[in-house]
Amino acid sequence: MTTRTFPRDQLTAMGVPNDWDAEDGQQAEHLHERQVDTRRWVSVHELVFRAPDDGLAYSVHYERGLTEQQDGHDHWGYRDEIKATEVEQRPVVVHQWTAVDAPADRSLDSVLPAWEVMYEPGNVSDYLIGYTNSEAGAKGAAEAWLRSESEVTGRLEWLPQNPSSGYDTEFELIERHDDGVDTGPGITIRRRAQGGAVQR
Repeated sequence: MTTRTFPRDQLTAMGVPNDWDAEDGQQAEHLHERQVDTRRWVSVHELVFRAPDDGLAYSVHYERGLTEQQDGHDHWGYRDEIKATEVEQRPVVVHQWTAVDAPADRSLDSVLPAWEVMYEPGNVSDYLIGYTNSEAGAKGAAEAWLRSESEVTGRLEWLPQNPSSGYDTEFELIERHDDGVDTGPGITIRRRAQGGAVQR
């Protein structure tokens, strides 16, 4: 952070904080001002100005009296020197709370990918392998997970199933063997129905 110290007389000559105090040819350019705090008898303001001697922009804080009793309040708190921070204008992203045009979407569709990959061995609790955005991605993730957990000796195929409640598409992974005995490792993929409530 770059700072500069101004003698109060120099700020007065430049018209900071009140531009009507400026001397001809020495005026600072007032760029921005906002109130940043309120105390019992004064309000605190940030003032951004461009100094006439170096052309740079600076930010200072000063005080204003809130009532007629504080008309003579010193803007700088009776300091002889005022520290200013060099600033520049940059674009920033501002988040605001605004009225909505439609009710909020409370379904899972807005927060989770549509496809889920499950390991459901039957004798123990189900295990969620993960979520993906596509059928191909779900199948690929399921097959990769199976190969990482055990040796695959057969051909992997996907068989369509009647989807569970809350889903519109479901497949079960089957491992086919040359001896004609097929095994099911307990892995399914399913796509959540649009706007559907998933029942567990």
